[in-house]
Amino acid sequence: MFIHGVGADRNIWGEWLPFLAGYYPIITLDLPGHGKSEPWKSNGNLNFNFYHHVISAIAEKENKTSIVLIGESMGGTIALYAASKMQDKIKAIATCSTAHRGGNLQHVSAWKHQIVDDSLESWSSDMLEKRFFPNSVTDDTLDWFHKAQCNSDPKSILEMARLLVTSDLTPELNKILSPVLLMHPDSSPFIPLDIPVELKALLPAGQLKLIPKARHGIACSHARDCAIETRSFLQSIQAMD
Repeated sequence: MFIHGVGADRNIWGEWLPFLAGYYPIITLDLPGHGKSEPWKSNGNLNFNFYHHVISAIAEKENKTSIVLIGESMGGTIALYAASKMQDKIKAIATCSTAHRGGNLQHVSAWKHQIVDDSLESWSSDMLEKRFFPNSVTDDTLDWFHKAQCNSDPKSILEMARLLVTSDLTPELNKILSPVLLMHPDSSPFIPLDIPVELKALLPAGQLKLIPKARHGIACSHARDCAIETRSFLQSIQAMD
């Protein structure tokens, strides 16, 4: 089950699927406020329990009892939280550019100013610079990501940002007994390298793969490399069963 992050949608995984679809049944989803999903609407604050219930409901509907969660950025954080609540159903987790706590997340606090005072398009342009080094993706990819971000619901984005910067999953991590592959860029403007190093140490079965010369958007800029790494990771788990 693939879970995208803020401003993306299910299509971010397009280049991954040829490397995994022949081995596993695939589920991709659009989070609320993204792609074809309705915006987040509630009188209360968004929390990770909401996403856990979404993932659990999809698994039940599809009658899946052994699930691999693959998430990018906040989608990875969602996957970690869901895995801490669904230990008996989660076979493995793979993440790209993911943090487990928000206190050190850089630049996210500026999103409200960018979106409310400037525009969603201004926020999107800034995000693209933080996702990708120049010339690391094609113009078509940049155009797709810009459109996806501009078509996302701004209120949903800001509520996700609030959740990210105020959360700390540290107390939940020792409940995740499934193997976890953490793929992380060496130059994310959002998540300093000490975060994935700390995250790996806190997970009972975590492993860390650093992606060199990359900014935050490795799920897209390094889709082939990450997909092959994930496939190898999953095959190694199967070999041990």
